[in-house]
Amino acid sequence: MKFSTTTYWLKERGRDAVFWPYNLARDFPARLRRLGNTGWDGLAGVITFAPEGAQAVNRGDGRVWLGRAGRRLAGWLHRLVVQLFDLVGGPEIAQFFMHLFTHTTPLTAAEKEMMQAILGENALRWQDVRVAEGGLYDWLFRHNGNLAFTTWYTINFPRYGRHTRQNLPIVVHELTHVYQYHTIGTRYMTEAIYMLVTTKRDCYQYGGPNGLRQAAADGRTLPQFNREQQAQIIQDYYTRQTAGLDTAPYHPFLEQMRRARL
Repeated sequence: MKFSTTTYWLKERGRDAVFWPYNLARDFPARLRRLGNTGWDGLAGVITFAPEGAQAVNRGDGRVWLGRAGRRLAGWLHRLVVQLFDLVGGPEIAQFFMHLFTHTTPLTAAEKEMMQAILGENALRWQDVRVAEGGLYDWLFRHNGNLAFTTWYTINFPRYGRHTRQNLPIVVHELTHVYQYHTIGTRYMTEAIYMLVTTKRDCYQYGGPNGLRQAAADGRTLPQFNREQQAQIIQDYYTRQTAGLDTAPYHPFLEQMRRARL
């Protein structure tokens, strides 16, 4: 049994080792396109900076405008850094080293089918998703309250508590984060961490079904919810669906998720 376990671990690490050059080639066009869009946004910001600033000064709200411009610049720099990280295969390198200290397995057929029914059959490269449990992560989960978290294409589950792999709504929540990464890159993670830190983890609530009805009536779209709220919406959709409850308020936002409008 020990020999078999070691052989499997080595096989998984070999798989991780080839992922950096493989994904570097496979994902390079999409990652370069995201970086190019960010570059164009930066150029547009430079072109409009002086005229917008002059108009703000004339209106007497130059200080307010300068604060907004600073926040836009910070957001742009954040996107630039994480997209450069993606471009050179940073996620694959990071996952390789993180997987050295834990045990990884692919999604089960049931987990895959569950999420395909929500997001669509081709929403993810399902065979690439890994679930990490045990090893050094047991120590980590003792210090984060046994809360599951997702790093790129890897879902990290504690072996004890409410956030284990057996909790299917949590699996849905974390697979939604994988989908966010697949769609927009590493920025999903840094944006989620920012909200978790600045709100002290009070960033999941979106108002439930009534909140979504009001959001739709007000013309709000999925990108106007933070990354944790987005994942919570999909988790709650699954929970209500399996319980036979009304899911109609969730449908517009689920459709936006399926269309990668994040």
